[in-house]
Amino acid sequence: MTTSAPARRRAAVLGLCASILAATATLAPGGGATAGPPSPSAAQSSQAAAPARTGTVMTRNLYLGADLGPILTALASGNAAAIVGAATQTWGAVQATKPAERMAAIADEIVAADPDVVGLQEVTEWTTFTYDPLTGAVSNPVVAYDFLDLLLDALAARGVAYHEVAGATAHNFSSPPIPILAGQAFPTAAVRLADRDVIIARDGVGVSNARTGTYTTIVSFPFNGSVLPVARGWGSVDVTTRRASFRFVNSHLEAFGIPGVDAEAVRVAQVGELLAAQDAVAAQSGVLPMVYVGDYNSDAPDAPAYSRLLAGVGQDAWTRSHRRNPGFTCCFGATVSDPDNPLTERIDLVLAGTDVKAPRADIVGEELGDRTASGLWPSDHAGVVAQLVFPASR
Repeated sequence: MTTSAPARRRAAVLGLCASILAATATLAPGGGATAGPPSPSAAQSSQAAAPARTGTVMTRNLYLGADLGPILTALASGNAAAIVGAATQTWGAVQATKPAERMAAIADEIVAADPDVVGLQEVTEWTTFTYDPLTGAVSNPVVAYDFLDLLLDALAARGVAYHEVAGATAHNFSSPPIPILAGQAFPTAAVRLADRDVIIARDGVGVSNARTGTYTTIVSFPFNGSVLPVARGWGSVDVTTRRASFRFVNSHLEAFGIPGVDAEAVRVAQVGELLAAQDAVAAQSGVLPMVYVGDYNSDAPDAPAYSRLLAGVGQDAWTRSHRRNPGFTCCFGATVSDPDNPLTERIDLVLAGTDVKAPRADIVGEELGDRTASGLWPSDHAGVVAQLVFPASR
């Protein structure tokens, strides 16, 4: 809708946008993490035993497909025309970054690395709707892009079978349908996103004891005199492969910063909640060697949230085998069309307990040859693959 549209159409759009507060922030079910002081992780309490067993793990951020900054700014403004314009721009960017093509490239990475389990972040589902500008009603939902389906289908097409680990998916923030322009001077369509973090396992790998939790420390954006909360959480699962057993944890810490809130302090608090939650799982289900993967949004080696996480878990797989290589994983531009590699931060991590050996770690998706046929990077992040050696199951 434009500023010259009839008043009742403006009112309908505003009415729909006002529903955002009530509909936002679908959270994952399951045991919620609670914040607390840092304590030694269960990973540090398990003792090594011979003979060793191996496993390969991977972390991969799939990228939402667009910079959400413009739409968040527009929502905070409360201006209906600005919201429609920003949402239309965001949806165009998602289509331009070609999710299916990018997921196929990430499938190639997974096939080459052959990980037993993968922690995925920004596993986005984009849904479109028919929108009535007179009433603000939406209908005819169509899933335009489900990044998980696209990735699993691409893997299957390559003869490799992975599956989502049921019960280990963290359902993070979501939006209600937001009106967009679709060839008219007023909005006749709407779009919704849902963000989640997913663990996938190769068929034949044993998985059990899947868990999820949500963080109580989150950020919220101002909107229409109130706030829009941005939910975040974690997922975990016990993995058995090649006679090795370990507990695999996946999470995506807060990425957004807002005025007056220290985003790194939010991440530090989320790390405290994550470590406390895993100690609780160990108390309930028994101690296993621990592996943490994810997009932690805290620049290694010095940022506070990274330091707290490392102290709680034990060791960083990358630095164990790369003493001088910085191992940057972030970030490509929002259009993922950079002509070269611009990465300057290491925020995508594989960490493990002190009873786990990490002889090899590799960065994937950061070389020019990794780009798609259209010249797009597979994500705005690079990924990390680590080969780990575990103590024998006791």
